Amino acid sequence: MPIQSECPAPAAGSVTSPKVLRLLRKRLRQLAWVTLVLAIGFANVATGLAIWWATSLNGLPDIGDPFDVAAFRAFRVPDDQNAFAFLRRADEALTPMPAGTRAAGVPGVVSWSQTDPKLRDWVEANRRALELFQQGAEQADAANPAGDHEVNGTRSAWLALLEGSKRQEGGDSAGAWDCYRAVLRMTTHMRRRGCLHQRFDVNVYWNGSLRTRLAAWAADPRTTIRELRAALDEVLKGEPRAEWDAFAMKSGYLEMIRSLEQPIHPFTRQEIEGESTYRLDDMQLSAEMVGHLDAARHFLLREPERSRRVLRLLCANWLADVESPVPGRAGPAARARLTSGKNSVTLPLYPVSPDAPTGARSLPPGDIAVWLVTTEDAKLRILVADRFGWPWPPDRLQDRRAYRDLVIMMATEIYRRERGALPPSEEALVGTYLQSLPDDGSSDPVDERTPTVQ
Repeated sequence: MPIQSECPAPAAGSVTSPKVLRLLRKRLRQLAWVTLVLAIGFANVATGLAIWWATSLNGLPDIGDPFDVAAFRAFRVPDDQNAFAFLRRADEALTPMPAGTRAAGVPGVVSWSQTDPKLRDWVEANRRALELFQQGAEQADAANPAGDHEVNGTRSAWLALLEGSKRQEGGDSAGAWDCYRAVLRMTTHMRRRGCLHQRFDVNVYWNGSLRTRLAAWAADPRTTIRELRAALDEVLKGEPRAEWDAFAMKSGYLEMIRSLEQPIHPFTRQEIEGESTYRLDDMQLSAEMVGHLDAARHFLLREPERSRRVLRLLCANWLADVESPVPGRAGPAARARLTSGKNSVTLPLYPVSPDAPTGARSLPPGDIAVWLVTTEDAKLRILVADRFGWPWPPDRLQDRRAYRDLVIMMATEIYRRERGALPPSEEALVGTYLQSLPDDGSSDPVDERTPTVQ
Protein backbone atom coordinates (compact mmCIF):
# COMPACT_ATOMS: atom_id res chain seq x y z
CA MET A 1 0.00 0.00 0.00
CA PRO A 2 1.60 3.23 -1.00
CA ILE A 3 2.65 5.45 1.85
CA GLN A 4 1.21 9.00 1.61
CA SER A 5 3.70 11.83 1.94
CA GLU A 6 3.51 13.67 5.23
CA CYS A 7 4.41 16.97 3.59
CA PRO A 8 1.28 19.12 3.17
CA ALA A 9 0.30 20.10 -0.34
CA PRO A 10 0.81 23.76 -1.27
CA ALA A 11 -2.28 25.87 -0.60
CA ALA A 12 -4.11 27.00 -3.66
CA GLY A 13 -3.04 30.54 -4.82
CA SER A 14 -0.08 30.78 -2.36
CA VAL A 15 2.43 30.84 -5.21
CA THR A 16 2.59 34.27 -6.97
CA SER A 17 1.98 33.79 -10.62
CA PRO A 18 4.42 35.19 -13.17
CA LYS A 19 1.64 37.46 -14.48
CA VAL A 20 1.22 39.15 -11.09
CA LEU A 21 4.95 39.59 -10.72
CA ARG A 22 5.20 41.26 -14.10
CA LEU A 23 2.35 43.61 -13.16
CA LEU A 24 4.03 44.54 -9.87
CA ARG A 25 7.31 45.22 -11.61
CA LYS A 26 5.51 47.42 -14.14
CA ARG A 27 3.78 49.39 -11.42
CA LEU A 28 7.05 49.83 -9.51
CA ARG A 29 8.76 51.13 -12.65
CA GLN A 30 5.89 53.56 -13.22
CA LEU A 31 6.06 54.74 -9.61
CA ALA A 32 9.82 55.21 -9.92
CA TRP A 33 9.37 57.26 -13.10
CA VAL A 34 6.66 59.41 -11.47
CA THR A 35 8.86 59.91 -8.42
CA LEU A 36 11.79 60.86 -10.64
CA VAL A 37 9.68 63.29 -12.68
CA LEU A 38 8.28 64.87 -9.52
CA ALA A 39 11.76 65.13 -8.02
CA ILE A 40 13.07 66.78 -11.19
CA GLY A 41 10.04 69.08 -11.23
CA PHE A 42 10.50 70.08 -7.62
CA ALA A 43 14.23 70.58 -8.24
CA ASN A 44 13.49 72.77 -11.25
CA VAL A 45 10.93 74.78 -9.28
CA ALA A 46 13.33 75.14 -6.35
CA THR A 47 16.17 76.11 -8.69
CA GLY A 48 13.95 78.60 -10.50
CA LEU A 49 12.73 80.05 -7.22
CA ALA A 50 16.30 80.31 -5.93
CA ILE A 51 17.42 82.03 -9.14
CA TRP A 52 14.42 84.40 -9.00
CA TRP A 53 15.09 85.16 -5.34
CA ALA A 54 18.79 85.72 -5.97
CA THR A 55 18.13 88.01 -8.94
CA SER A 56 14.99 89.75 -7.62
CA LEU A 57 17.01 92.83 -6.66
CA ASN A 58 18.88 93.03 -9.95
CA GLY A 59 18.65 96.60 -11.15
CA LEU A 60 18.43 97.93 -7.58
CA PRO A 61 21.97 99.07 -6.76
CA ASP A 62 23.28 99.16 -3.22
CA ILE A 63 25.03 102.51 -3.00
CA GLY A 64 25.81 102.21 0.68
CA ASP A 65 25.11 105.08 3.06
CA PRO A 66 24.43 108.26 1.04
CA PHE A 67 26.61 110.41 3.29
CA ASP A 68 29.42 110.01 5.81
CA VAL A 69 27.46 108.48 8.68
CA ALA A 70 30.48 108.22 10.97
CA ALA A 71 31.21 111.94 10.62
CA PHE A 72 27.55 112.80 11.14
CA ARG A 73 27.35 110.75 14.33
CA ALA A 74 30.65 112.11 15.56
CA PHE A 75 29.39 115.70 15.57
CA ARG A 76 29.52 116.99 19.11
CA VAL A 77 29.27 120.28 20.95
CA PRO A 78 30.69 120.59 24.49
CA ASP A 79 27.92 120.49 27.07
CA ASP A 80 28.73 123.96 28.38
CA GLN A 81 28.16 125.33 24.84
CA ASN A 82 25.39 122.98 23.75
CA ALA A 83 21.85 124.37 23.59
CA PHE A 84 20.34 120.88 23.79
CA ALA A 85 22.37 119.98 26.88
CA PHE A 86 20.83 122.96 28.69
CA LEU A 87 17.41 122.08 27.27
CA ARG A 88 17.68 118.55 28.62
CA ARG A 89 18.61 119.88 32.05
CA ALA A 90 15.68 122.33 31.93
CA ASP A 91 13.29 119.49 31.08
CA GLU A 92 14.68 117.39 33.92
CA ALA A 93 14.35 120.27 36.39
CA LEU A 94 10.69 120.88 35.51
CA THR A 95 8.05 119.65 37.88
CA PRO A 96 4.99 118.00 36.28
CA MET A 97 2.30 120.34 35.02
CA PRO A 98 -0.74 120.33 37.32
CA ALA A 99 -3.40 117.83 36.34
CA GLY A 100 -6.04 119.18 33.98
CA THR A 101 -4.13 122.33 33.03
CA ARG A 102 -2.12 121.15 30.04
CA ALA A 103 -4.69 121.97 27.33
CA ALA A 104 -5.91 125.16 28.99
CA GLY A 105 -2.37 126.29 29.68
CA VAL A 106 -1.07 126.41 26.11
CA PRO A 107 0.33 129.97 25.89
CA GLY A 108 -1.06 130.51 22.41
CA VAL A 109 -4.58 130.01 23.75
CA VAL A 110 -4.60 132.04 26.97
CA SER A 111 -2.68 134.98 28.38
CA TRP A 112 -1.23 135.15 31.87
CA SER A 113 -4.30 136.75 33.49
CA GLN A 114 -6.52 134.01 32.04
CA THR A 115 -4.23 131.16 33.03
CA ASP A 116 -5.36 128.65 35.62
CA PRO A 117 -3.98 129.71 39.05
CA LYS A 118 -2.47 126.24 39.50
CA LEU A 119 -0.50 126.74 36.30
CA ARG A 120 0.68 130.15 37.45
CA ASP A 121 1.97 128.53 40.63
CA TRP A 122 3.73 125.96 38.43
CA VAL A 123 5.51 128.76 36.55
CA GLU A 124 6.61 130.38 39.79
CA ALA A 125 7.93 127.06 41.10
CA ASN A 126 10.14 126.42 38.03
CA ARG A 127 12.48 129.40 37.97
CA ARG A 128 15.54 127.17 37.70
CA ALA A 129 14.16 125.40 34.62
CA LEU A 130 13.46 128.78 32.99
CA GLU A 131 17.02 129.95 33.65
CA LEU A 132 18.47 126.80 32.08
CA PHE A 133 16.19 127.17 29.06
CA GLN A 134 17.29 130.78 28.53
CA GLN A 135 20.97 129.87 28.96
CA GLY A 136 20.60 127.12 26.37
CA ALA A 137 18.93 129.44 23.89
CA GLU A 138 21.92 131.80 24.04
CA GLN A 139 24.39 129.12 22.89
CA ALA A 140 25.80 129.29 19.38
CA ASP A 141 25.08 125.69 18.40
CA ALA A 142 23.44 122.45 19.51
CA ALA A 143 23.92 118.72 19.28
CA ASN A 144 21.99 115.84 20.74
CA PRO A 145 23.64 115.38 24.15
CA ALA A 146 22.88 111.67 24.46
CA GLY A 147 23.29 110.20 21.00
CA ASP A 148 19.92 108.85 19.92
CA HIS A 149 18.09 110.18 22.96
CA GLU A 150 15.33 112.62 22.07
CA VAL A 151 15.19 116.05 23.70
CA ASN A 152 11.68 117.50 23.65
CA GLY A 153 11.58 120.91 25.31
CA THR A 154 7.90 121.71 24.68
CA ARG A 155 6.98 122.20 28.34
CA SER A 156 10.09 124.34 28.87
CA ALA A 157 9.09 126.50 25.90
CA TRP A 158 5.57 126.90 27.30
CA LEU A 159 7.09 127.88 30.64
CA ALA A 160 9.08 130.66 28.97
CA LEU A 161 6.06 131.88 26.98
CA LEU A 162 3.86 132.01 30.08
CA GLU A 163 6.53 133.90 31.98
CA GLY A 164 6.81 136.31 29.06
CA SER A 165 3.06 136.88 29.12
CA LYS A 166 3.25 137.59 32.85
CA ARG A 167 6.03 140.14 32.40
CA GLN A 168 4.22 141.81 29.51
CA GLU A 169 1.03 142.23 31.49
CA GLY A 170 3.13 143.71 34.28
CA GLY A 171 4.52 146.36 31.91
CA ASP A 172 7.99 144.81 31.56
CA SER A 173 8.20 144.60 27.76
CA ALA A 174 11.97 144.14 27.79
CA GLY A 175 11.68 141.24 30.25
CA ALA A 176 8.90 139.70 28.15
CA TRP A 177 11.10 139.90 25.06
CA ASP A 178 13.89 138.08 26.93
CA CYS A 179 11.51 135.11 27.33
CA TYR A 180 10.17 135.24 23.78
CA ARG A 181 13.66 135.61 22.37
CA ALA A 182 14.72 132.45 24.20
CA VAL A 183 11.89 130.48 22.58
CA LEU A 184 12.70 132.01 19.19
CA ARG A 185 16.37 131.06 19.42
CA MET A 186 15.63 127.57 20.71
CA THR A 187 13.23 127.14 17.79
CA THR A 188 16.13 127.90 15.48
CA HIS A 189 18.30 125.32 17.26
CA MET A 190 15.57 122.72 16.81
CA ARG A 191 15.19 123.46 13.10
CA ARG A 192 18.91 123.46 12.58
CA ARG A 193 19.98 120.41 14.59
CA GLY A 194 16.76 118.67 15.61
CA CYS A 195 15.57 115.21 14.60
CA LEU A 196 12.22 114.62 12.88
CA HIS A 197 10.40 114.37 16.22
CA GLN A 198 11.83 117.66 17.46
CA ARG A 199 10.96 119.49 14.26
CA PHE A 200 7.44 118.08 14.56
CA ASP A 201 7.13 119.45 18.12
CA VAL A 202 8.30 122.88 16.96
CA ASN A 203 5.82 123.00 14.09
CA VAL A 204 2.86 121.71 16.11
CA TYR A 205 3.38 123.06 19.64
CA TRP A 206 5.79 126.01 19.38
CA ASN A 207 5.13 128.01 16.20
CA GLY A 208 1.53 129.04 16.83
CA SER A 209 2.06 129.84 20.50
CA LEU A 210 5.18 131.88 19.82
CA ARG A 211 3.52 133.87 17.05
CA THR A 212 0.48 134.63 19.23
CA ARG A 213 2.55 135.88 22.13
CA LEU A 214 4.91 137.91 19.92
CA ALA A 215 1.94 139.52 18.13
CA ALA A 216 0.46 140.59 21.48
CA TRP A 217 3.86 141.88 22.62
CA ALA A 218 4.45 143.81 19.37
CA ALA A 219 0.99 145.43 19.49
CA ASP A 220 1.40 146.54 23.11
CA PRO A 221 1.95 150.36 23.15
CA ARG A 222 4.51 149.91 25.91
CA THR A 223 6.77 148.02 23.49
CA THR A 224 9.04 150.60 21.83
CA ILE A 225 9.90 150.83 18.15
CA ARG A 226 13.53 150.24 19.08
CA GLU A 227 12.56 146.97 20.78
CA LEU A 228 10.50 146.00 17.72
CA ARG A 229 13.42 146.62 15.36
CA ALA A 230 15.74 144.55 17.56
CA ALA A 231 13.14 141.78 17.59
CA LEU A 232 12.82 141.85 13.79
CA ASP A 233 16.60 141.56 13.45
CA GLU A 234 16.53 138.52 15.72
CA VAL A 235 13.71 136.93 13.74
CA LEU A 236 15.62 137.45 10.47
CA LYS A 237 18.58 135.52 11.88
CA GLY A 238 16.40 132.40 12.04
CA GLU A 239 15.75 132.15 8.30
CA PRO A 240 15.57 128.42 7.39
CA ARG A 241 18.49 127.20 5.31
CA ALA A 242 19.10 124.26 3.02
CA GLU A 243 21.78 122.81 5.30
CA TRP A 244 19.20 122.57 8.10
CA ASP A 245 16.98 120.47 5.86
CA ALA A 246 19.97 118.31 4.91
CA PHE A 247 20.72 117.71 8.59
CA ALA A 248 17.11 116.67 9.25
CA MET A 249 17.13 114.36 6.22
CA LYS A 250 20.29 112.64 7.42
CA SER A 251 18.86 112.28 10.92
CA GLY A 252 15.62 110.89 9.45
CA TYR A 253 17.55 108.46 7.26
CA LEU A 254 19.37 107.01 10.28
CA GLU A 255 16.05 106.70 12.15
CA MET A 256 14.48 104.87 9.20
CA ILE A 257 17.41 102.50 8.73
CA ARG A 258 17.48 101.74 12.44
CA SER A 259 13.74 101.08 12.47
CA LEU A 260 14.13 98.34 9.82
CA GLU A 261 15.77 96.19 12.48
CA GLN A 262 12.92 96.72 14.95
CA PRO A 263 9.42 95.22 14.66
CA ILE A 264 6.51 97.61 14.46
CA HIS A 265 4.05 97.32 17.34
CA PRO A 266 1.00 95.26 16.24
CA PHE A 267 -1.37 98.07 17.25
CA THR A 268 0.54 100.61 15.15
CA ARG A 269 0.63 98.21 12.23
CA GLN A 270 -3.11 97.67 12.49
CA GLU A 271 -3.61 101.45 12.58
CA ILE A 272 -1.87 101.72 9.20
CA GLU A 273 -2.83 98.51 7.39
CA GLY A 274 -6.19 97.83 9.01
CA GLU A 275 -7.13 94.54 10.64
CA SER A 276 -6.07 91.55 8.55
CA THR A 277 -6.81 87.85 9.07
CA TYR A 278 -5.93 84.67 7.24
CA ARG A 279 -8.60 82.01 6.72
CA LEU A 280 -8.69 78.50 5.34
CA ASP A 281 -12.35 77.90 4.42
CA ASP A 282 -14.18 78.58 7.69
CA MET A 283 -11.10 78.18 9.85
CA GLN A 284 -9.13 81.22 10.91
CA LEU A 285 -5.41 80.62 11.12
CA SER A 286 -3.69 81.02 14.45
CA ALA A 287 -1.49 83.98 15.23
CA GLU A 288 1.54 81.68 15.11
CA MET A 289 0.69 80.45 11.61
CA VAL A 290 0.02 84.01 10.46
CA GLY A 291 3.44 84.97 11.78
CA HIS A 292 5.05 82.16 9.78
CA LEU A 293 3.25 83.27 6.60
CA ASP A 294 4.34 86.87 7.12
CA ALA A 295 7.91 85.74 7.69
CA ALA A 296 7.81 83.69 4.48
CA ARG A 297 6.50 86.64 2.48
CA HIS A 298 9.12 88.85 4.08
CA PHE A 299 11.85 86.41 3.04
CA LEU A 300 10.59 86.12 -0.54
CA LEU A 301 10.48 89.91 -0.89
CA ARG A 302 14.13 90.12 0.21
CA GLU A 303 13.21 92.36 3.10
CA PRO A 304 14.66 94.32 4.78
CA GLU A 305 17.46 94.43 2.18
CA ARG A 306 15.10 95.70 -0.52
CA SER A 307 13.92 98.56 1.72
CA ARG A 308 17.43 99.36 2.90
CA ARG A 309 18.69 99.85 -0.66
CA VAL A 310 15.67 101.96 -1.65
CA LEU A 311 15.97 104.21 1.42
CA ARG A 312 19.62 104.86 0.58
CA LEU A 313 18.71 105.87 -2.98
CA LEU A 314 15.82 107.98 -1.73
CA CYS A 315 17.98 109.90 0.73
CA ALA A 316 20.72 110.37 -1.89
CA ASN A 317 18.16 111.88 -4.27
CA TRP A 318 16.77 114.28 -1.67
CA LEU A 319 20.20 115.34 -0.44
CA ALA A 320 21.34 116.03 -4.00
CA ASP A 321 18.34 118.34 -4.45
CA VAL A 322 18.67 120.10 -1.08
CA GLU A 323 22.39 120.66 -1.58
CA SER A 324 21.96 121.98 -5.11
CA PRO A 325 22.31 125.76 -5.66
CA VAL A 326 18.53 126.22 -5.99
CA PRO A 327 16.75 123.43 -4.05
CA GLY A 328 13.38 122.27 -5.39
CA ARG A 329 13.08 124.93 -8.06
CA ALA A 330 13.12 122.43 -10.94
CA GLY A 331 10.15 120.61 -9.44
CA PRO A 332 9.87 116.84 -8.93
CA ALA A 333 10.83 114.54 -11.79
CA ALA A 334 8.58 111.78 -10.41
CA ARG A 335 6.40 110.96 -7.45
CA ALA A 336 5.79 107.74 -5.55
CA ARG A 337 2.42 107.21 -3.89
CA LEU A 338 2.55 104.78 -0.99
CA THR A 339 -0.80 103.40 0.13
CA SER A 340 -1.86 100.95 2.81
CA GLY A 341 -5.37 100.67 4.17
CA LYS A 342 -6.79 104.18 4.35
CA ASN A 343 -3.36 105.77 4.64
CA SER A 344 -1.51 107.31 1.73
CA VAL A 345 1.50 109.54 1.25
CA THR A 346 3.11 110.89 -1.91
CA LEU A 347 6.87 111.45 -2.00
CA PRO A 348 8.69 113.58 -4.59
CA LEU A 349 11.86 112.53 -6.37
CA TYR A 350 13.92 115.22 -8.02
CA PRO A 351 16.01 115.51 -11.17
CA VAL A 352 19.70 115.10 -10.46
CA SER A 353 22.45 117.14 -12.08
CA PRO A 354 25.57 115.54 -13.58
CA ASP A 355 27.57 117.14 -10.77
CA ALA A 356 25.63 115.31 -8.04
CA PRO A 357 27.33 112.56 -6.00
CA THR A 358 27.64 109.17 -7.70
CA GLY A 359 25.07 107.53 -5.44
CA ALA A 360 22.40 110.07 -6.41
CA ARG A 361 23.06 109.41 -10.11
CA SER A 362 23.03 105.62 -9.89
CA LEU A 363 19.28 105.28 -10.64
CA PRO A 364 16.83 107.70 -12.33
CA PRO A 365 14.13 109.24 -10.10
CA GLY A 366 11.32 107.36 -11.88
CA ASP A 367 13.07 104.02 -11.31
CA ILE A 368 13.54 104.79 -7.61
CA ALA A 369 9.80 105.47 -7.39
CA VAL A 370 9.04 102.12 -9.04
CA TRP A 371 11.23 100.26 -6.57
CA LEU A 372 9.89 102.25 -3.60
CA VAL A 373 6.29 101.14 -4.11
CA THR A 374 7.43 97.48 -4.15
CA THR A 375 8.92 97.69 -0.66
CA GLU A 376 7.10 96.47 2.41
CA ASP A 377 9.24 97.59 5.34
CA ALA A 378 10.16 101.03 4.00
CA LYS A 379 6.62 101.79 2.85
CA LEU A 380 5.12 100.87 6.21
CA ARG A 381 7.62 102.93 8.19
CA ILE A 382 7.23 105.99 5.97
CA LEU A 383 3.44 105.74 6.38
CA VAL A 384 3.81 105.41 10.16
CA ALA A 385 6.06 108.49 10.30
CA ASP A 386 3.62 110.50 8.19
CA ARG A 387 0.61 109.33 10.21
CA PHE A 388 2.15 110.44 13.48
CA GLY A 389 3.42 113.76 12.14
CA TRP A 390 7.11 112.97 11.59
CA PRO A 391 7.28 113.12 7.80
CA TRP A 392 10.51 112.22 6.05
CA PRO A 393 11.66 114.19 4.17
CA PRO A 394 10.88 117.06 6.54
CA ASP A 395 8.26 119.56 5.45
CA ARG A 396 10.51 122.39 4.32
CA LEU A 397 7.59 124.62 3.35
CA GLN A 398 6.13 124.50 6.86
CA ASP A 399 9.30 125.97 8.36
CA ARG A 400 9.55 128.62 5.65
CA ARG A 401 5.92 129.67 6.07
CA ALA A 402 6.20 129.93 9.86
CA TYR A 403 9.33 132.07 9.46
CA ARG A 404 7.67 134.26 6.84
CA ASP A 405 4.61 134.84 9.05
CA LEU A 406 6.81 136.12 11.89
CA VAL A 407 8.84 138.39 9.62
CA ILE A 408 5.78 139.94 7.98
CA MET A 409 4.01 140.37 11.33
CA MET A 410 6.95 142.18 12.94
CA ALA A 411 7.69 144.38 9.92
CA THR A 412 4.00 145.28 9.57
CA GLU A 413 3.80 146.40 13.20
CA ILE A 414 6.87 148.64 12.80
CA TYR A 415 5.35 150.15 9.64
CA ARG A 416 2.07 150.82 11.49
CA ARG A 417 3.87 152.42 14.44
CA GLU A 418 5.97 154.70 12.27
CA ARG A 419 3.36 155.62 9.64
CA GLY A 420 0.10 155.39 11.53
CA ALA A 421 -1.53 152.86 9.20
CA LEU A 422 -1.11 149.35 7.94
CA PRO A 423 0.96 148.87 4.79
CA PRO A 424 -1.13 148.74 1.59
CA SER A 425 0.59 145.49 0.64
CA GLU A 426 3.39 143.26 1.80
CA GLU A 427 5.55 144.63 -1.02
CA ALA A 428 5.40 148.03 0.70
CA LEU A 429 7.58 146.59 3.47
CA VAL A 430 10.48 146.02 1.08
CA GLY A 431 13.17 148.72 1.14
CA THR A 432 12.69 150.44 4.48
CA TYR A 433 11.91 147.43 6.63
CA LEU A 434 12.94 144.34 4.65
CA GLN A 435 15.51 143.73 1.94
CA SER A 436 13.08 141.31 0.28
CA LEU A 437 9.99 139.32 1.13
CA PRO A 438 10.79 135.89 2.59
CA ASP A 439 10.15 132.98 0.23
CA ASP A 440 7.43 130.70 1.57
CA GLY A 441 7.70 128.18 -1.26
CA SER A 442 4.53 129.27 -3.01
CA SER A 443 6.57 130.12 -6.10
CA ASP A 444 7.94 126.60 -6.44
CA PRO A 445 6.72 124.94 -9.65
CA VAL A 446 3.76 122.58 -9.47
CA ASP A 447 3.33 120.34 -12.50
CA GLU A 448 0.34 118.03 -12.35
CA ARG A 449 1.77 116.10 -15.29
CA THR A 450 4.65 114.80 -13.20
CA PRO A 451 4.39 110.99 -13.42
CA THR A 452 3.19 109.30 -10.25
CA VAL A 453 4.03 105.66 -9.54
CA GLN A 454 1.64 103.80 -7.25
